[in-house]
Order: sequence, then C-alpha cells, then structure tokens
Amino acid sequence: MDTTGARTAIPGDLARSKLTVLIFYADRCPCFRAHEARVRELARTYASRGVGFLLVDSEVGATMERARAVVRERDLPPMAIDPGGHLAEAVGAEYATYSVVLGPDGRVLYRGGIDSDKNRLTDAPREYLREALDDLLAGREPRRKEGKALGCALQTR
Repeated sequence: MDTTGARTAIPGDLARSKLTVLIFYADRCPCFRAHEARVRELARTYASRGVGFLLVDSEVGATMERARAVVRERDLPPMAIDPGGHLAEAVGAEYATYSVVLGPDGRVLYRGGIDSDKNRLTDAPREYLREALDDLLAGREPRRKEGKALGCALQTR
C-alpha cells in the first residue's frame, strides 16, 4: 500500500502508466532533501504525459505513518514501504535518490541518479532522469541507460 491508500503491487500496477518512476527515499539523507524540489517538479511535469511516480522507502524502521507525514509535509509523490529492501535489491538500488524507470511490462529502461548535481552547485547539471523520460516518451532508447546516483547508502537491514 502507498501513502494514498492505494494497494501497490509491482509489476501489476505498471500497466496504469506509460512509464513508472521509482525513486528510493531515505529520510536521513541530505542529498534526497536537496533533490526534493526536483522530484516534485519532475512528477508534476510528467504526470500529464502518463508517467507515474512512486517514492520507495526501503530503510529499516520505515513506517507508513512516517511516510504519510513526509509526503504531506513536503508535498512529495506517493510513497510505498519496502520492508526488508526486497524491491531495492531487485532493481539494484543502493542509494537514496536512486531512480528506476519501468515500462508497462516491468522492464527496467533507466536506472541511476536523478541528475549530476548533488546540491545544485552547477548551473547546468546533466539531468539523467529527465533525459531518459523525454527519450522514452518520444519512442527512443534513452541516451544514457544508467546515471550515477548521488545519495546516502540505503540501510535496508
């Protein structure tokens, strides 16, 4: 179940969207916090283009109550809890901000970072996730199928 109350079953839910973006979350991670505005903007921009966004908290001690509070307080996309980090392990997520773009068939089309700038220190960061989404929505393979994730190591166990 995610923070909206919807039952979340991946890969079953993937057919609802052209693409689904999973972004791994860690409340304690300053890098994720630095990316929150970018996550909100990406989710809003691509929702109208049929892209679903779901944050995933795979951290030890994650609770739905805390996830609901974070989503509400920070105006973030829905969040699901991944007890034991099984989903994180399945897609190779080791860090907060690690993003995965899944096709409706569950195939991983992009994996890695949101962008190349941890704290908005450059005027023109390489926007890995945005580039991948634009390419995929235009019917092309992503220019980059992997990008470096900038975030804290997930503590799943």
